Amino acid sequence: MTALVTGATGFLGTSLVRRLVSGGTRVRVLARSPMQAKPLADQGAEVVVGDITDGSAVGAAVDDVNVVYHLAGRLLAPGIRAPEYHRTHVDGTRLLLARCQTASGLERFVHCSTTGVVGVTGARPADETAPFRPTNVYEATKAQAELAVRNTWRDGFPAVIARPGLVYGPGDLHLFPFFRAVLRRQFRPIGRQPVWLHPIYIDDLTEALVRCGESNQAVGECFHLAGRAPVSLADLAKAIAAAGGTRVPAGHIPLSAARAAAAFGDRLPSKLKGSAPLTSSRLAFLTHSRAYDVTKARRVLGFAAKTDLPTGAARTVAWYRQMGYLPTAPRREPARSV
Repeated sequence: MTALVTGATGFLGTSLVRRLVSGGTRVRVLARSPMQAKPLADQGAEVVVGDITDGSAVGAAVDDVNVVYHLAGRLLAPGIRAPEYHRTHVDGTRLLLARCQTASGLERFVHCSTTGVVGVTGARPADETAPFRPTNVYEATKAQAELAVRNTWRDGFPAVIARPGLVYGPGDLHLFPFFRAVLRRQFRPIGRQPVWLHPIYIDDLTEALVRCGESNQAVGECFHLAGRAPVSLADLAKAIAAAGGTRVPAGHIPLSAARAAAAFGDRLPSKLKGSAPLTSSRLAFLTHSRAYDVTKARRVLGFAAKTDLPTGAARTVAWYRQMGYLPTAPRREPARSV
């Protein structure tokens, strides 16, 4: 069995390659930079150098592979123009699909989308039949890419759509600013209404993707992949604080004050937005519920996340400290007997 992983040098891709290699799968990766892909090559992965929109590189990458895990994408970040998201998510997916549809021996195409395509859900979890309601260019282009994959189902192409929830764990830097703010006791909930999120630990998501690539029942289906149940943002912060040996300060931030701070952050130059306490996109993350029904993945894939939030948060904080992103925990002196 040979598997191709696009986006292999990212947080999720690195974890998936490690999981596949450890299970005995021959792995090929499509990477823009040989230097970035070197750690994967050191694990035994074959590297094809090229961009997801490079026809020659994509053709070489899909040659004689059995399973494709399409993870290539751009996370929402300041300074990236809308055409770049369209180029990667839409144009890249269409090119990869075209090459895969003419490839011999392909048994499965696992397309990694995002639960974000259904937008804000409110407190009631959304299932896979919820309509597209993207809230930003990242989600909108991911929805367009999904449509391209869905169009192949009519021709019997063996594609699966996987929609991860809020992924966290060792190796992730996207949520690091939130972890750091909590551990510095700089986080308090905004407003009085509970906000629901649906995190999933990286190892659990990797297992779910592998099942999408192996299960015959997964073909032609879309799955929400998230933890066993949504958690409130307040409880997520409490779990992170407990993992770091601290507590979340009492009280909340008035919504009007948060909006003013976000407006100020939006006016900063792109290179400074990363250091702003709030921007409109961060405010949306902190004030809108996104929860998902995960019963289909349990029924069809036999998948249910195993890692509880306290365990996942503790492992993530430990990794941030090990890598120097957070200061190490102070050593506690043993109690002395009198």
